[in-house]
Amino acid sequence: MAVTASTAEKTVTLIRESASLFRRYGFHATSMGDLGAAMNLNKGTLYHYFPSKGEILFAIYAQVFSTLEANVARIDQQLRADEKLVAYIRAITKTRATVPDFVAVYFQEHPWLDSSLSAEHCAVVREKEKQWTTGLRTIFEDGMRDGLFRRVNTEVLAIQLISMFSSLYQWHLGEDEVSANLVADTIISYLFEGINKPS
Repeated sequence: MAVTASTAEKTVTLIRESASLFRRYGFHATSMGDLGAAMNLNKGTLYHYFPSKGEILFAIYAQVFSTLEANVARIDQQLRADEKLVAYIRAITKTRATVPDFVAVYFQEHPWLDSSLSAEHCAVVREKEKQWTTGLRTIFEDGMRDGLFRRVNTEVLAIQLISMFSSLYQWHLGEDEVSANLVADTIISYLFEGINKPS
């Protein structure tokens, strides 16, 4: 299919509407007919844009990755490890504020990834997630090396931090930038200071 400005705009709108429907009803409960109805397209025209529902889900995942990577790319790599960790946390919460439905679908549908996406697309997602986890572990390791962090299991801590973000969509929290900053501040405070009352 030749990509024109109109086609590109329609594709973006289709992905956005799909993210909204998947979030509300679930990926498996939403049919291509439902997606077509939301876009005023018949199923034949819809298949012209995406050959399968799984392709749409992968496009949603790809949008989350591209948004997160754009936010991370703005981080000064010369920052100290503790400052870089704060910047990474803010990059994650900013991503959630920028594409909330996409992020919600990402984590909501993640348990069924292997049955929802092709093997090739699953491999892409797993590799992206591995890169992200490795990036967090590197920050923790740099912080320990520089005496900024105490000795921790970096793999477990990275997974715990990601798990904390993965459940945010389930709570009735604001999804605008102000709310994102509040969530980031709270997580940063807990991570660096714990919940002990200062003496």
